[in-house]
This record gives sequence, C-alpha cells and structure tokens, in this order.
Amino acid sequence: MSAVANSTLTFTWRSAAATSRGNVRSHNEDAVLELPAIGLWVVADGMGGHNAGDVASRMIVEALCGMPRRQRPSELLDEVEDRLQAVNERLYKSALEGTGGMSGSTVAALLAFERHCVSIWAGDSRVYCARAESFTCVTRDHSEVQAMLDEGMLDAQSAERHNAQNVITRAVGGARELHLDLELRRLRHQDRYLLCSDGLYKELSDADLSRHLTDADPDDACKALMRHALAGTCSDNVSAVVVQFSEP
Repeated sequence: MSAVANSTLTFTWRSAAATSRGNVRSHNEDAVLELPAIGLWVVADGMGGHNAGDVASRMIVEALCGMPRRQRPSELLDEVEDRLQAVNERLYKSALEGTGGMSGSTVAALLAFERHCVSIWAGDSRVYCARAESFTCVTRDHSEVQAMLDEGMLDAQSAERHNAQNVITRAVGGARELHLDLELRRLRHQDRYLLCSDGLYKELSDADLSRHLTDADPDDACKALMRHALAGTCSDNVSAVVVQFSEP
C-alpha cells in the first residue's frame, strides 16, 4: 500500500492497486498505475487481439509513469491529457500504416489535488466513489449498450445480457482524435474511490463492490475485491485501484 502525508495539502491519501489475467485468459491486457506522490492513479484495459491490447495499455502506463508533480492542478491535468493524446496518435498512426495492427485501450484515471479530484476516462473502465452511505459510479461508459440505455432502447436488465455488451465507442487509439470525459468532485473526509476494468464490475455486484471498498483499508479492500472476482468465473482480465482520502 502506498501513502502520502503532506502537511501542505488539505487532504492526504492512501492507495493500493492490483491486476490479474483472471481465470481464463492466457495473458493480461490490463495495466494499472499508482503514483500517490503526484496524486495520479490509472487503470487501462487493452484490446485489439493477441499481444496488441497489452501493448496499448502498457503504452498508456509508460507515458504517464514519469510525470512530475505540478504546482497547479490545471498543469497536471493538461499534461495527463497531452500524454494520452500522444499515445492515441501513435496507436492510430501505427494502425493506419499497418505496422502494429489495430490496438487500443480504455483508460480511467483519477487525479488528486488539495481539496478536489478529477476523474478522466475513455471507454468502459470505471471510477466509483463511496461516500458515507452512498456508492456511485462517477464515470459513464462509452459503449453501444450505454448508448442504447440512454436512448431508452434497453432497460438495465436487458443490457446485462446484450450481445453488444463488450463493444465500446471510445478508446485511446480508436480514432484520429481522442475525446476524454472529465468529472470534477470536491473531496470529503474518508472518501473512497475505486478504479477498475470491466473484468471487475461485471464479476461483482454493486453491493459487493461497495462492501469490499468500505470494509477495510485500501490494501485489504483491493485484495478482497480481487479475491472475490477470482473466486468466480473471472473470464476476463481484472484490475482494481483503491484510493482513500482523509482530512487532517
């Protein structure tokens, strides 16, 4: 478990991260990044066939792992966006040239500042927030099923069984221009955030996600989430990052 305690910051945070290929897949196309020293956490879920998705997700993590802590929140946010745009350009160009095959990756990132956090995402990897008695999904999937839900063509129960469940409409490397969604939230004492790939939330119910996220410290919560997922079918790769915020 990683922790940051800095008297110059209003909030401090502790975090933990884990990833697994699951029980069926032969290799892991997920990648996670935990950089508490600068207030950045990332989950990326690669796609594009054998040995392609893991390249894309790894490129995202490698592009972000060397980032320095910025004094101004806007500078950190701009740099994350710029680095993701650069990865998108490389992946898209490679696909057009036929040198690396088609590959891409979802991304869900959390950036922490003094009293706020920003969620950034493309695709169907998610960010959840547990606060007091509430548990909410901060992100909104970029997927065909979500689009049909938004248009009233499907209900929630039908969406879980729809054959387009794994078809996403936005990803790093999926188009010439990368469009990222952002959500700014004010932090509160004991907020817990969960970043995860679809391999986790499709394996566990919201009730199970919430229970494991809030029942223990970040390290134990992360282990419990992974253990519960792997105890099931877990036919996909599975990743989780847990971050807890505290006010002195």
